[in-house]
Amino acid sequence: MSVRWRLLLDGPGDGPWNMAVDDALLRSARCGGPPTLRFYSWDGAWLSLGLSQPLAPARRARCREAGVGIVRRATGGRAVLHGADLTYAVASPAALLPAGLHATYALLGEALRQGLAALGIAVERSGAGTPGPRAGEFDCFQSPAADELCVGGRKLAGSAQRRTGEGVLQHGSLRLAPDPAGARAAAGLELGGATSLVELGFALGAEPVREALLGGFAAVLGARLERAPLELTELAYARERAAWYASALDEPVPSGFSREPANGR
Repeated sequence: MSVRWRLLLDGPGDGPWNMAVDDALLRSARCGGPPTLRFYSWDGAWLSLGLSQPLAPARRARCREAGVGIVRRATGGRAVLHGADLTYAVASPAALLPAGLHATYALLGEALRQGLAALGIAVERSGAGTPGPRAGEFDCFQSPAADELCVGGRKLAGSAQRRTGEGVLQHGSLRLAPDPAGARAAAGLELGGATSLVELGFALGAEPVREALLGGFAAVLGARLERAPLELTELAYARERAAWYASALDEPVPSGFSREPANGR
């Protein structure tokens, strides 16, 4: 029997707003709100940092000079450069997803894999024994962790997760095209660890990729996806959190999340 999931299809947003909406969805899910699948993009180039990831002043200055925005995520893990990607978020009461970090990663990774397969894009999921990131590694896409999507050993999609006990948020980035060279250089990201759909010969816009992924998520989650907007209380909370994110880059751990585990690769 299918479960109703709310579907949000959002256009480009800046870093604070995108992260604030994901926050609001997690807060709603942990308080008994509907499970939600959200797709969104980014207004310009943005570097999202893991919750406690340090940022060197020189890197920050280079990004500012190049017009690359920087925002901190509510999830753990390493930095992701957004702007040429499609981003998804799943926010759900914990009871609707498998118990444990790795089981949920595996389930949502399968949804992504099935969606890409519908487009004729064959990917492999990195195995449970994947070494994962090296100590001090900055770039999320430089090396895969378990249950992430790769082609020929190069990472195509990366995700991060937060579990609150009652709620789960997992969001992730699927690379549609290579990062712009100027933004990549400003962020200090290396070549070689990542790939993109364009580099694989699939020059697809966000919309057909999103539609294919919707099929994968619906099948794997047993979901009946129904479009619906943010509720007024969620919208108010997102606006409050967006103001916080816009000024909180120098605070490594958001106070509102200090007692909740953040996970990411």
